[in-house]
Amino acid sequence: MSRSVCDGCGRPEKVCLCSHLIHYELPFRLVIWQDPDEAKHPLSTAPLLERSIKGCELKIGDQFTFEEVFGTLADAGVALLYPSDERSTEADAQAIHTVLVLDGTWRKVRRLTLLNPWVLSLPRVSLSPDRPSEYLRTSQVEGGVSTLEAVLMMAHQCAPEGNYLEGIGVLQRMAELQEQMRRR
Repeated sequence: MSRSVCDGCGRPEKVCLCSHLIHYELPFRLVIWQDPDEAKHPLSTAPLLERSIKGCELKIGDQFTFEEVFGTLADAGVALLYPSDERSTEADAQAIHTVLVLDGTWRKVRRLTLLNPWVLSLPRVSLSPDRPSEYLRTSQVEGGVSTLEAVLMMAHQCAPEGNYLEGIGVLQRMAELQEQMRRR
């Protein structure tokens, strides 16, 4: 017998998150590229982002070309939300109109960048989280946050008046529900 799934959040009805899902319009276009294995994980935050961000695009796959991800859009104004390194170019926050986020564990995201080296040639936007992650799954990287947290933190950096960080409350609710289910 299959479980009933909520139409609003896409989660099983017993653990519906709709009451904590905040709907936003971001100051940039958001494209999430999700690793296929991550798409199968029940606690993935990308589907929550897709449902809460107006105009968000979710692409699931191992390999894409720039055109398959962005269409005929020129690469000017496109940035990758990803940690910077000595080879990367930091994006001009004012000039960004489209943000690409890779979704998966750090190992899975690294694999996506190896299969699609053009991704790492994009200008980057990086974060310096000032609080620990609210996500249930732990990161192997110090300061690592979920995809949902990273996108909302970036939106907050671009437009602090947007109250984007309130959207992280959905992760707190997810943790509460998981704990309730664990106790049963």
